Amino acid sequence: MLRNVRQVFHPTTIEEAVTMAQTNPHACYLGGGAWVVAQGDPQLEAVVDLQGLDLGKIESDIEGVRIGALVTLQQLIDDSLGSNPAAGALAGGLLATAAAYTQSRTLREQGTVGGTLIVAGSADPLTTALLVLDADVRYADPILHTAPFTSFVAYRDRLIRTRVLLTELLVKRPPTRSAAAFEGVGRSPKDKPIVCVAAYVAVDEGLPVEVRIAVGGADAHPMRLLKTEHLLKGQLLTASRIESALAPVLAELHPVADFLATAKYRLEMTQVLTRRAVLSAWERARRA
Repeated sequence: MLRNVRQVFHPTTIEEAVTMAQTNPHACYLGGGAWVVAQGDPQLEAVVDLQGLDLGKIESDIEGVRIGALVTLQQLIDDSLGSNPAAGALAGGLLATAAAYTQSRTLREQGTVGGTLIVAGSADPLTTALLVLDADVRYADPILHTAPFTSFVAYRDRLIRTRVLLTELLVKRPPTRSAAAFEGVGRSPKDKPIVCVAAYVAVDEGLPVEVRIAVGGADAHPMRLLKTEHLLKGQLLTASRIESALAPVLAELHPVADFLATAKYRLEMTQVLTRRAVLSAWERARRA
């Protein structure tokens, strides 16, 4: 409940929205409202309604797909099932698969892509999936900026403190001979993951020329396994080779032990899920 909200602003431009949020210390952006309402911040006195800014579209062209910050998680899933999929078709439906891990359709209908990325936890499936795609983030402070998605994840907390507004994602189309895969483990098959892994493999002349791996739930935030990627690039991918390339990275991860899982369990699942995801992406890319 938002018991202390006294003002609702309805900006008509992105610059106006950011200015309203940045000049009021007790204001926040309101997109779908799933997180804002659930949090029920007693200090919140004003909200900046984003519905009038035309940020709820999925647009496609020859280079890639633009996903507005107010696109809902259910839109990503429905797009993959449509007759002319855009975001849902990227990398074999990787984003739709990740979005489906938000348990109920009610939450997916309300929760937006932008809001999900802003409040994402350490095992967020959508953040993890986007880390392996060639994606950029556009945000306003109030000047529009474009940054690689990996940089957004690394500096997200700083951007939140300065109250930037995430406006859209720009996801480039992957090459034909490439594929992605997503693996996760939770308390139930449809529950939010305790640990999840996304993998992307591009193939040329029978070898992986590009390998990207991201893991969620094994550190403070979802992260790319860059050392493992480097060791696997150009190599025939086997289970033993993946485990060998992963070993030095596991020693650098710092998973948190909580009521869901021990740190040891999270590291073991990182190894299992990485092997599965990379091999699955590898086989799909070879068949593409």
